[in-house]
Amino acid sequence: MKRDAAGQDVEMFLVSAWRSPRHQHDLVARKLAGGQGIEQILKVNAAPGYSEHHTGRAIDIGTPGCEVLTEEFESTSAFHWLSEHAEKFGFHMSYPRGNDRGIAYEPWHWCYREETR
Repeated sequence: MKRDAAGQDVEMFLVSAWRSPRHQHDLVARKLAGGQGIEQILKVNAAPGYSEHHTGRAIDIGTPGCEVLTEEFESTSAFHWLSEHAEKFGFHMSYPRGNDRGIAYEPWHWCYREETR
């Protein structure tokens, strides 16, 4: 997918992929220690054991010139390329605006699903 995008002068890089439930726990614990409430945290981070990242199929994607893991990603050529081409590689955006899971919009988060190919 990255190679095909590069062939169209679109550069992207991997920000995050597989992570253990322990790592997910640590992400949530740091935010709690920083004063965030659990409801706020769970809108942007899955509870340990429930993240798509635990499956090894989820990836967070970045592109040069864009702060990683921000909504700014939706205005990049990488996001537009993914929106048009990711499905042919089996990837879909997990958390679009207004998703029914109540998770914050994450234009950088894409997950592989065999059945979409």
